This record gives sequence, C-alpha cells and structure tokens, in this order.
Amino acid sequence: VADAMSSSSTRGLNVATIVVLVLALLSSLLSSGFTCTNAVSNPYQTFLGPIGVYTWNAVCGVLILIAMILFPVNVEGNRLSEELAHSCSTSLEAHIGSKHIYGYSYWIMLLIIFLNIASLIIIYFYDHARYSKKKEQERPIENAPKDVILF
Repeated sequence: VADAMSSSSTRGLNVATIVVLVLALLSSLLSSGFTCTNAVSNPYQTFLGPIGVYTWNAVCGVLILIAMILFPVNVEGNRLSEELAHSCSTSLEAHIGSKHIYGYSYWIMLLIIFLNIASLIIIYFYDHARYSKKKEQERPIENAPKDVILF
C-alpha cells in the first residue's frame, strides 16, 4: 500500500512539474509575442504594451522557479535516483551513499530566471527613459525662453 501511495505521489509531482513547465513555455511565448509587437508598433499603456511584457515575464519566472523546486522535491523525496539505479543494476548491491546530481538542463532554468529578470529591468529603464523624455518635451510655456514667447 505504501508503494502505491509513493508511486501515485511521484506520478502526481511529475505531472505537476510538466504542467508548470508547459505553462512557463506558453507564458514565455506570449511575452515574446508582445515584445515583437512592441518592437514594430507604438503600443499604448495597455496590456499589449510594457505591462503585458512585465506580466508574462514575471509569470514565466515564477513558474520556472516553482518547477525548479518541484523537481528536486520529487526526486529526493521519493528517492527516484536510487529506484532508477536499482532497476538498471543487475547486481544485488545496495546503493549506499548515492547522491543526486542535476545536469545542465536543470541549471539552465536558473539562466531563464535571470534572463527574465534582466528583461524586466531593461524594459523598466527603457520605459522610464521614454517617459522622462516625453515629460521633458511637454514642459509648460513658463519655462520657455523669452525670445520664443515674443515670437
């Protein structure tokens, strides 16, 4: 009975991890779509503008972080490495002192989180600089030079 519960929790965590990764991929695609739209058009301050890119980048980063937490919890909590080693091994040796080593495909998700954060920072500074420039161009007439007022 304990094996059946462990197998069901393992399967549940595997499915949850895959679903979270698929949702992260979809949010990343939406973010890329909004970024491409903003590159070729002049977006207003709506959800299609920088706010949409912020949102989908943040959602993608959070989902990737959740997947990075779920995967080790599943592997280490259910001893999946030991189970895999036991099923692949022909000898009856005990796998004492086994440890979990995550490959580059796991750690590249950390790079995805950093790139999402960098993207958010770049968009924020670009949007802030554009807003400052627009406000500077809309200065009131009191700040204009006297020569321009006489004309």
